[in-house]
Amino acid sequence: MTAWFTGNVAYLSTRIGFKVGCSLARNFPETAFWLSARLADVGFCISPSFRQRSVGNIRIAFGASLNGSAALNIARRSLRNFFRSCVEIAAFMNASDEEIRAKIVIDGRENLDAALAKGSGVLILSAHLGNFFLVGSRLAFEGIPTYVLVNQPREGRFARLMDDYRLQVRQQTIHARPRREALQEINAVLRRNQIAVVIADEYRKGNGIQVPLFGRTVNARRGPITLALRTGAALVPACMIRQPDGTLKLIIEPELELDRSGKGKAEIRENTVRMTGWLERTVRRYPDQWNWMNFRWWESPNHDPVAETQHLRQAS
Repeated sequence: MTAWFTGNVAYLSTRIGFKVGCSLARNFPETAFWLSARLADVGFCISPSFRQRSVGNIRIAFGASLNGSAALNIARRSLRNFFRSCVEIAAFMNASDEEIRAKIVIDGRENLDAALAKGSGVLILSAHLGNFFLVGSRLAFEGIPTYVLVNQPREGRFARLMDDYRLQVRQQTIHARPRREALQEINAVLRRNQIAVVIADEYRKGNGIQVPLFGRTVNARRGPITLALRTGAALVPACMIRQPDGTLKLIIEPELELDRSGKGKAEIRENTVRMTGWLERTVRRYPDQWNWMNFRWWESPNHDPVAETQHLRQAS
């Protein structure tokens, strides 16, 4: 009974919070953006685990060339970017196609058109960078059938609530679980020569392919590469970048050239290396727009991350 009551209160509170937040963002966007920045700063101060892990990852990635103060500022701006992105989703709900096209410009549409012209569908390769929430939405507002692979909350009502809000920004979703059904849906999308957006920068413990990133090693997921090789789909990198004036730009890069020689595991690893290479180049250009909390380095038995961080501090 207690669990049922707690669950219902949490769901109702979340639903009300979404409605209030969306109303504020739509009617008073500047106030909502100001408030999101203040909340991000508060969260940064009261969450030492987020702060320490983000700063630690930034220091390791950029080495002794970046001092502690610079790393701290990158981590703080990264959290501000995330909070602002959430407000932007609400602000764009119920907006007209013309408004969205005017507020989010596209750079590189010709790269997407060239990939679609091949007729095998397109996997958009994106990352937790800039406003990654709206990549699929912006393409949909362009009149291009687009589906986004998402990890849904396990609780059914929260999952449906999130789907409802995504649909308000034209975002059609494919649920990552169950995995077999997700693969079937993605394959169907690609066979129709449509677009599936995959956020592919979650590097954690467990199964994966060990590949280099920022001079270290991460466990990368093989899913996007395996899908592209099996279906013949084009793999096209794209990110929605926040520009200096706060506006957004969807940058669509040329199709990522893949090794399709059929060398099995070696082929998958080589292409995964190319995928993480794209990510590293992009993050280096926009370090304060990436979620530095979202990955863990692969650690050998002899690796001491505490000693490494202390060495970086001494070097700076």
